[in-house]
Amino acid sequence: MAISRPAKSSSARPQSTHGFSQRPRCSAARPTNIKTGKLITEEDLSKDEYTGRDFDDELFIDMRTPAMCADLFKLLCENGGPEQKVIIFCTREIHADRVAMQMNNLYAKWCRENGRESKDHYAFKCMGGANNGADMIEPMRGSGERAFIACTVDLLEAGVDIERLNSVVFFRYLKSAIKFYQMVGRGTRIHEETQKYKFWLYDYTGVTDLFGTDFLTPPPRPGGGGGGGNGGDDGEDDGGGVIQESPPVPVIPGQTGIIGLGRFIPSRRDGRDVMIPVEEYRHEMIQRVLREAGNLDEFRQLWIESQDRRKLIEHLQGDNLSPDLLRDFERMTDYDNYDLFAHHGYHARALKRPERKVVYLTGNEAWFASLDPKAATVLKGLGHQFEVGGTEALETPTLWEVPEIKAAGGLDALRTIGTPVAVMKDAKTRLFAA
Repeated sequence: MAISRPAKSSSARPQSTHGFSQRPRCSAARPTNIKTGKLITEEDLSKDEYTGRDFDDELFIDMRTPAMCADLFKLLCENGGPEQKVIIFCTREIHADRVAMQMNNLYAKWCRENGRESKDHYAFKCMGGANNGADMIEPMRGSGERAFIACTVDLLEAGVDIERLNSVVFFRYLKSAIKFYQMVGRGTRIHEETQKYKFWLYDYTGVTDLFGTDFLTPPPRPGGGGGGGNGGDDGEDDGGGVIQESPPVPVIPGQTGIIGLGRFIPSRRDGRDVMIPVEEYRHEMIQRVLREAGNLDEFRQLWIESQDRRKLIEHLQGDNLSPDLLRDFERMTDYDNYDLFAHHGYHARALKRPERKVVYLTGNEAWFASLDPKAATVLKGLGHQFEVGGTEALETPTLWEVPEIKAAGGLDALRTIGTPVAVMKDAKTRLFAA
């Protein structure tokens, strides 16, 4: 799971203040009563302090939802494109309506700007009942179906597995650790066929503070209650888990925006789930690598030796550190993990896999020319396979079934110039020396 906490100021996680204390600013923001739709004046305010939980529950500010949706849409485009399977947890039904409408508008604009044909039912409210979006649950669950953004309160919080769910988004405040884990759990299903092993969690309300809190269930309220997943309109949180006060909301001027609080990676520390800032996570991982290889030459030799490299990865994973997850966060998915470590640990120039292949092929032309032609064909094929699958592609048995390599003789071709193990080590040394 990858976490982005992109919200601060009026949209979420704001600083302390007391109510809407200045009439000009209040009127500029044009807050309305969420239930009646009427503008709220200073005289209508019944509390000394309004917290983040009041937004989109009691108070509606017209500029808030568009700002949050625009920020989310931008992040989706940066992390896989807008056409993903996403759940957005909203405060109440009318909030889900507004979020769905705004996301649809952003998608339509994106399609126009990119010359794409927009698809039906991009963002839809999903609250229960055939007329309220429940009929879209099954298409969304099917791994091969096209269903994108479900805007809900808590209908999908538990009991619904959605294959290939890419993102879970919180526009809703929570106090319940149990409810939070149920909601987050919608994204944790693995999909082997498409190698879906992770998902993004976008936190606009500080709900990820609930990671690692204890599950304390309060006594039931008289008459039962709670959202309960019935498609109701209240969207209340039953408070199960450690109760944390929502941060207060500032006086809203006539505009709003999203200020990123940072990116976090969930991990385990002392037996608890915690969120680690990406910079700290990267530092811990690189320090662990540096303990095993003090300089770039030592690291390159470690990386070339498959057993040593796998031990390093096992050590990292044992410390709850995932190179693949960090590579995603660093937007280095086109790079091999070798370049991730070489760049951050030893300040080497990072090359994308296609770039490293080209440098390997062009920089070793004289070496290839000096070899038996079939052996040279095999060794050039290593560069092509590295471009496709990185280091691991050079050490899988299927390497020798690649048509161009198999046709050239594979291991038998390498035996004409030396022992295959030594030849492969020489080739990998040249590949990673670029």
